[in-house]
Amino acid sequence: MKALITASISKEELTELNKIFEITYESWRDTGIIYFDAKELAEKLKGYDIFITAADDLKKEEFFEFTDLKLIISCRGDPFNINLGAANKKKIPILFTPLRNVDAVADFTVGLMISLARNLTQLDRFLHSEEFEIVDFKDWIDNYNKFMGIELLGKKIGIIGFGQIGRRVVERLKPFGVSFLIYDPYISNDVLEEYGKKVDLDTLMKESDFISVHAVATDENDNLINEERINMMKSTSYLLNLAKGSIVDYEALHKALKAKKIAGAALDVFPLEPIDEDNEFLKLNNVIITPHFGGNTLEVIKRQSKMLLNDIKLWLNNEIPKNILNPEIFENYQSIKRVSSDLINNLKVEIVKTCKILLREGHVIGSAGNVSVRIKNDEEEIILITPSNVNYDQMTPDDILIIDNKGKVIAGNRNPSVEKQLHLGIYKERKDVNAIIHSHGIFSTILSTLNLSLPPVIEELVPYLGGEIVCAEYGEAGTEELANNVVKSLEEKNALILANHGNICCGSHLEGAYTVLKYLERGAKIYYLAKLIKEPNLLPEDTVDFETEIFEVFKESKKI
Repeated sequence: MKALITASISKEELTELNKIFEITYESWRDTGIIYFDAKELAEKLKGYDIFITAADDLKKEEFFEFTDLKLIISCRGDPFNINLGAANKKKIPILFTPLRNVDAVADFTVGLMISLARNLTQLDRFLHSEEFEIVDFKDWIDNYNKFMGIELLGKKIGIIGFGQIGRRVVERLKPFGVSFLIYDPYISNDVLEEYGKKVDLDTLMKESDFISVHAVATDENDNLINEERINMMKSTSYLLNLAKGSIVDYEALHKALKAKKIAGAALDVFPLEPIDEDNEFLKLNNVIITPHFGGNTLEVIKRQSKMLLNDIKLWLNNEIPKNILNPEIFENYQSIKRVSSDLINNLKVEIVKTCKILLREGHVIGSAGNVSVRIKNDEEEIILITPSNVNYDQMTPDDILIIDNKGKVIAGNRNPSVEKQLHLGIYKERKDVNAIIHSHGIFSTILSTLNLSLPPVIEELVPYLGGEIVCAEYGEAGTEELANNVVKSLEEKNALILANHGNICCGSHLEGAYTVLKYLERGAKIYYLAKLIKEPNLLPEDTVDFETEIFEVFKESKKI
């Protein structure tokens, strides 16, 4: 097969692609060419099977009428340059590279904010200009006073749009001792309470010292930051826009900056791009202008190159690529289509909320442990599972993956937990289990390192856990050996201790699994502390038998 590439690809990945396809590499960075004419582009692509692009215009339906492409890849996180409906009609998979530049843009945002606060750009311009001259000490003092800045400590940062970039900006700014006012009508309070205060847009505009725009551009938020809202800003506040030019009324912003009604702005995006030397904002000395450079890093190119190479290999192997805009064109994607998107989104939020509770209560640290929920629909099922190597304090609902019962990723931009086989094994054997928490609580982990089981020493253990909780044999994390040991040892109970590896807790729903975890950890603590004094007494057998009957009732009623 032949591939035309007009996007930027790193050398290593380009070498790999050359082993797979006959490649024509014409990066727009090298050629200076971006195709806007549908017929010209279609003519250019004659004889090619695959097109990897970054900015070429594939929005016109007629382009798809002229092309016989088998695969299109857009090296963008927001591939608005492609007519998805037209691609679907011709059953052409559209791959993209989500999150490729989110860290780069977040870094850039913080850099611009610091530059505004400390007048770095103004100072640098002055030092490089003919105006700079030090004749005596007074000249130095005048300059010292002229470019005095402010600290970020104690300032209110307004974040408009709390997606992947907005969240990362907040994480980077936390150590500066700032507080956050966040406007995003699509994010729940449960998520935002971990980061800052959710407010309406007008409150944010009035109270923030720095306002940073990271919202996705839609028809609804065109000129969201209009003249009225710009006039709400404090005279000492700054506006940063690294999202889209359409979100801000630039004419009103220019007027406010020129009249010095606000302290300044940093603008990386504009309604018309690319900007040129006639851009009116270039005449203002209280504005930092960059020509859409937020994602312009070597790492972004490397990241998008790896993502598309991995997805191409999946596609060639007749598997669904991870980063695909139109998975519905694949027959084996039908299982997820039958499940309510509202249910999936709500469960993702619930999983993340549970993970943060686990972190707060010391059941996990960093990215250790994992959580999953199964959704069954007739004879089909999907599993929502936490990603690998994402710290719980940074995890968001967007990080949660959807996999099938064989472990294949159906939707999600990350890799699923390395313990997915463990979860899948339990779900395969236990039809009553629909939620699993694997964690490393202190006392159950102590028992696991001693290879000790948790016997029924207190009555409440049996109805919720099922009786004595044994310690499964050791298996290395992420291996089938561990998964098999877990399935073998768990039997019909709701919990299990894993040798040198924490615990597993199961339930018919996520709240149930968490309840099991709390009883397990409480029981492990009591047993361990009692054992330090002497060997604990066990419950009589007839009591255990009676409590086991309650356990069966709880399971049947899905109480846990």
